[in-house]
Amino acid sequence: MSALTYTQLTQGLKTAMDVDYQQEQVCDMLDSLQHTHEELQALEDLVYNIHTGKDTDEYEPFNQDIMIGGFDKDLRDEEYFRMLDRDEMIGDMFAFEDENRTHELLAQNPWTTRSSSMDSVSKKTEATFPVQVTQRGDNYSTGTSSYGKVYIPKACSLPEDVDTVKVRARFQGFDGCRKSVMPWRVIAIIYES
Repeated sequence: MSALTYTQLTQGLKTAMDVDYQQEQVCDMLDSLQHTHEELQALEDLVYNIHTGKDTDEYEPFNQDIMIGGFDKDLRDEEYFRMLDRDEMIGDMFAFEDENRTHELLAQNPWTTRSSSMDSVSKKTEATFPVQVTQRGDNYSTGTSSYGKVYIPKACSLPEDVDTVKVRARFQGFDGCRKSVMPWRVIAIIYES
């Protein structure tokens, strides 16, 4: 068997595997004869970027056109990345703060001191606090409180004309320990006279 070059082998493989090889050859020839200067420049840029892109890392500066290759980092990008990180983490930070306030509420009301009074935390882990209504639906509504998100069932008869209500809600558990989506479920709306 004679020694064939890499190009000959790859062309032979392409010919054997590709049923449209002749059509591809014609299209390639037409492209090479009819290309514009912009198309040729784009092809050169693509080949250059493929060859130089092997040694780049994930982040490139955003202060110029898209750059691919081993270029120096711009210090202005650091603030941009910090802003992206903050935006990505803000939901988790708020959830952590809500859970921490719930921990404090339960720690300040240990099991042995809990009563059935409407002003304190009960043994069923029910508490009274204000809720700001955020969404109103046909079957239920939702709200936010200083202890986290609150589920308000339709059966509680949420008044239409108010945005903030005082509620008695039952704690459903911390994230990862509860079967429901929201940590608090309203069991009653408290109307004050």
